[in-house]
Parts: sequence; structure tokens; C-alpha cells
Amino acid sequence: MKDAAGKTVVPADICNIYSYTLHMGLLVSSSISFAIIAINLILKKIVIALLAWVKEATKSEMLASITNGVFIALYLNTGFLLTVANANLTEHPPHFITDNFKGPYYDYDPEWYTEVGFLIVKTMIINAIMPFVGVGMGWGLPALKRKMDMKWGSDRYVTKKKTMAAYKKLWSGGDYIIHFKQAGLLLVVFVTCMYGVGMPILFPIAAWNFFNQWICERVMACYQVKLPPTLDDKLTNNLISVMKWAPLIMLFNGYWMLSNEQIFNNGWSYVPNSLSTTNMKSGHFISFSVNWASPMLIMALAAVFLVLFIMFCPNEIRMRLGFSLQEKEIQVDEDLPNFFDTILLK
Repeated sequence: MKDAAGKTVVPADICNIYSYTLHMGLLVSSSISFAIIAINLILKKIVIALLAWVKEATKSEMLASITNGVFIALYLNTGFLLTVANANLTEHPPHFITDNFKGPYYDYDPEWYTEVGFLIVKTMIINAIMPFVGVGMGWGLPALKRKMDMKWGSDRYVTKKKTMAAYKKLWSGGDYIIHFKQAGLLLVVFVTCMYGVGMPILFPIAAWNFFNQWICERVMACYQVKLPPTLDDKLTNNLISVMKWAPLIMLFNGYWMLSNEQIFNNGWSYVPNSLSTTNMKSGHFISFSVNWASPMLIMALAAVFLVLFIMFCPNEIRMRLGFSLQEKEIQVDEDLPNFFDTILLK
């Protein structure tokens, strides 16, 4: 085949080019999801090591600090950085900050869901499978170490260990790291609440994740790890105190997703030209006019008012209005004598 100038032109194989581009795109998108999971595992180890080095007053306080630190690192890496890196905030003030965010997406437009939203959903699906990976590694690695210690035989009394303590450590299982698990639960809850209004598929994925963790934790606690230490209620109270902010994030980000002009109101704006690499501007700003997303905004503002009221209102007024009922300490009188009178020393 020759062109107008008489030069020989080899026709391009359009099907192969299309197939190569499609598969490379799938490979890159999948590698991003796996990279997020891998970075999360590294961040967990780093944060746990740093906070364990700080040394809190009690074991429970240290585990609570580790839970919060690991959760913040995971949440920023999984649910925040991917969105911020692709966000274009140049429409919104203050411009000395927002002008630094010049990603391709001005809003949660349809293209955002096919690119960024798809990666978030895929990451959460992979995250839901990770409990089974943990069970497999919790069984496989110790079994391999024991087999190597037995010189690849089957007699447990054949060992390379020099002390009884080292031998017991090999066969007794690892420690149950409950703070590690709680940070993962918080990550699932916050990412699901943040994007679940716009991507409802995240809610069944989160339920599937919790079910998988429930099964795997039972298996691990029964067959793989040592008996967990007895702790007070600081970890549980810390989990509840952090988790209560997830609905507030869901209300505000859900309002912003539902009030998108391009999807729900057929809004549009001109792009510079057909070769522009950015999407059309959103024209999306906070509006107090009544529309389909107003209930979300009303509930969000009411939630903020309640939070501020409970935080700054005097305790006497809150108790009169019933906001401090859960803070009242229940005094239980079991009519028992003094401890030293009860225990016979002779």
C-alpha cells in the first residue's frame, strides 16, 4: 500500500493495538489496587513499630493509640489520597490552596466513577478477601517453620531448638493482634460511609468483608494464636468514639455526591477544545436551595449542631435535656462486706 507521495505504508493492525491498549489499562488499574493493599500492610508495620516505641502508660492505651494511628494511615492511603490526587479544585476558594489541585476531575462526574470509583471498589473487594489470606499465612508459615525445625520429618521431638522456651514459642502460635483488626474494621466503615451514597455496592462489599472477618477470626482464635490477653474497655470505647464520626462523613460527602449537577440535573459547561485533557467544569457549589439532596444537607448540619452542643454545652444543661444519660456512672450496691473481712487470712 502506498500513500500520495508514492511511499510504501504498512497498515496498522487496529485490533491488536486496541487489544494491547485494553489489556495494559486493565493491568495498570489492577496493579494500583494491589499496590494500595501492599502499601497498607507496610504502613501498618511502620505505625505499630513507632507507637510501640513511644510507650504509653498502660497496654490498653498503647493498643488504642496504635489502632488510631494505623487507621489514619490506612484511611489516607485508601480512601483519601486517590480522590485528592485526581481532584481539580480550582473552581473553589481559597485559591492559594485549591489552585494546587489540578487533577482531571472537577466533581464526582460519570468519568470519576468509571476511573477512580472503580479502583476504590476493586480495592475494597481485594480487602474483603484478605482475611482468608491472613488465615492461610497464619497456618502456612508456622507449619513451614516447624517442618524445618523437625528436619522435614514428622517426629515433634526432633528439634533444632536449644532451649525449652524457644521450642514452646515455635509450637504455641503467635500473639492475637486485636488493634490490627480494629484498624481494618474502621477502614472498611469509613471508606464505605464516605463513598457508599454514590456507590451503594460498597455496602454489600462491607457486609461481605465483616462476614469473612468473623469466620476467619474465629478460626484464628481457636487454632492459630495464643489466648488473647485480658484487657479493659479502653479499646472498645476508643473504637466507638472513632466510629461515630463515620455517619457525619457519609452525610456531607453523600450530599456532595447527590447534588452533582451533571448526573442529576443534566448540567454542562464548555470545554476549551476537543483535545482538552480535563473534563468540563462542574459548576457545583454549596447551595441552600431546596433540591433532591437537601435532606442530606439538613441532617448533616443537624448532626454538626448536636456534636458541638454535646462538646461545649455545660454538663448540667445536658443532663437536664437528657444528653448525658450515658455518662452517668451506675452505682451498684451488692451489700458485700469489706474485701479483707470477706477473705479469711487464718
